[in-house]
Amino acid sequence: MTTEFTVLGISRLDDHVLLADAGLAMGMVAAGAQRLIDLRGETNPPALSIPVDYFPIMDLEPGQDELIMAAGRHVLSLASAGTVVGLYCQAGLSRTSTVAIAYLMAGGSSLLKARDRVRTVRPQAMPALELWHSLEAIEIKLSVAGPVTEVS
Repeated sequence: MTTEFTVLGISRLDDHVLLADAGLAMGMVAAGAQRLIDLRGETNPPALSIPVDYFPIMDLEPGQDELIMAAGRHVLSLASAGTVVGLYCQAGLSRTSTVAIAYLMAGGSSLLKARDRVRTVRPQAMPALELWHSLEAIEIKLSVAGPVTEVS
């Protein structure tokens, strides 16, 4: 039996997804993350003792729909396989919440329900306006294509 504990600054979205800032990447590992996802477009991901996947999203830049959705689908794929994922950007607020919302949307949630879920566990988190517009575009695309039901 493992003991679960809380690390200040790390938010648990669900059984498989943790949210934090870059400074708490190793804290997420201590909290159970088996894989990290670095969303910082302004830097390269660090070399750590566990795998770090990289989706270089830039804060305050429009038109990143495909990259955001790819990151959300990647989180869904890992979580669906039972992997605990630590998701982070520099401050753990805008890009982290954007991809967390995209992950929930890829699983079938609406944009507003996904936003509310993320804000429930991480009240300070909110996508920058440009990233929010990408999420709105993703919601339209998903309404046509439907949620991800099979991950390749």
